[in-house]
Amino acid sequence: MSDIRLICLDMDGTLLDDDHATVPPRNVAALRAASERGAAVAIASGRAWALLQGVHAQIGVTRYAVLSNGAAVLDIPSGEWLYRRPMDPSARRTILTLLLDWGLPFEVYCEGENYIQHDRTEQVVSSALSPEFSQVLRTCSHFPEDLNAALEGKDVEKIHIFHVPPERRQELLDAVAACGPLAVTTSFGENMELTATGVNKGSAVQALCARLGLAPEQVMAFGDAGNDLELLRWAGWSFAMGNASDEAKAAARYVTGSNTEAGVAMAVERYFLDT
Repeated sequence: MSDIRLICLDMDGTLLDDDHATVPPRNVAALRAASERGAAVAIASGRAWALLQGVHAQIGVTRYAVLSNGAAVLDIPSGEWLYRRPMDPSARRTILTLLLDWGLPFEVYCEGENYIQHDRTEQVVSSALSPEFSQVLRTCSHFPEDLNAALEGKDVEKIHIFHVPPERRQELLDAVAACGPLAVTTSFGENMELTATGVNKGSAVQALCARLGLAPEQVMAFGDAGNDLELLRWAGWSFAMGNASDEAKAAARYVTGSNTEAGVAMAVERYFLDT
């Protein structure tokens, strides 16, 4: 019988339906039942906390939030930040200036909030994965006139670039590398996600589990993309979605149904609730 104590959930392509905003009812029911059985439910997302409020409300039982690909971990009921690995301020300034010069659509996750430079609002919002998520961005973000100035003195978790033209990707990677060591990953299409070096969902969940006294075999994790690989490799009960990348499927111990089939619930029901 499994001794699963923590369930870690990626969002887009995993827990959420294809509108990137709705949690299928079967997933909600399974997670609430798992919580009643003693498992703590954790979001493990590339997003900032401000962009996850609707998801948190739908699930109703989330205890922890692993955010910005693992740059921060939040204890939701207390509001306490349990873990933070912010970006170097100098690198952040240089990269944001470059992205603004290039005219690429991007957002910045900082201390749980989302920031978009005001004069880029429509470009960024229109780059979102769905109309529903465009509305989330519009209602849950800050839009300062001068983005770099607004972020001074704050802990920046992640820079998310929605779309990098393939012909300029290597040029941007070289420019990022010149700023010092940074982690670079992707989770959909031609996006690019920048964090401090060593940041990933796996290392953040390991830090959380060290606080909670949990071993890998007590952790169930779900993911579908490049920013889930370290977590899927580490967790004792790791599941790639049916729609996951080949890399994610290779990293996980099991494959479940797709996100649109409530694949999270399928695995929670079979391997936890029915044991």
